[in-house]
Amino acid sequence: MDNTNSDLVNTILKKGGLAKDVTDSTFNVLTLFKSVLQQIEVELKSAIIAEEPRIKIQYKDRGTFEAEIKVAEDVLIFIMHTNAFVFNSAHPIWKSSYVNLDKSRGTVGMISIYNFLSDSFKFDRKGDTGHLVARVFVNKEGYFFVEGKRQLGILFNDYPNMKASAETIRPLIESAIAFSLDIDVDVPPFDAMKEITVFQAMVNTMQSTFTTGKRLGFKFEGETDVEG
Repeated sequence: MDNTNSDLVNTILKKGGLAKDVTDSTFNVLTLFKSVLQQIEVELKSAIIAEEPRIKIQYKDRGTFEAEIKVAEDVLIFIMHTNAFVFNSAHPIWKSSYVNLDKSRGTVGMISIYNFLSDSFKFDRKGDTGHLVARVFVNKEGYFFVEGKRQLGILFNDYPNMKASAETIRPLIESAIAFSLDIDVDVPPFDAMKEITVFQAMVNTMQSTFTTGKRLGFKFEGETDVEG
């Protein structure tokens, strides 16, 4: 052990310590997400169920790194990735004076928000897809910014001033819900539905044989999909 390269030890301590700081910070933010989601569930139920009991509002803790909220026909799932990430050198984050003052702020954790149709789970439609609504990037200090569409990528992009708290997280969640509700379900192409197998008809409910999804119509940094 006395012959261990001190530079190697320092590198391990620096890089490993930063990764742990970032993932711990991101986990704390996910915990905050869960708390705010529970508050939103209670408040939406109080405001909506009395007026329209058919509309379902339900929060669900999906485990250590995931949370879910069902609002009407939509389900939003929040997933924390367990690794720390570094943006490539061309990313605009590196032009920020906030990051240039401390390069370690360019190492972030990530919480992804996906939107699904609630009936996809109800009817076990395994072919249905969920769509990425936003990505929340969190640094070691608990500051965050968001990549997303509409207000998600505008209102939550002030990295040096976006400290994670109930007051900053709540409008982010509400914007993600509002955005998801605003996207309509596409009518499936006729040819995609014109045939089913005997096995599907015998083993599954008819609901589970059809693939259903939304057209979100946006792309994230580095993606090449054409906006719809």
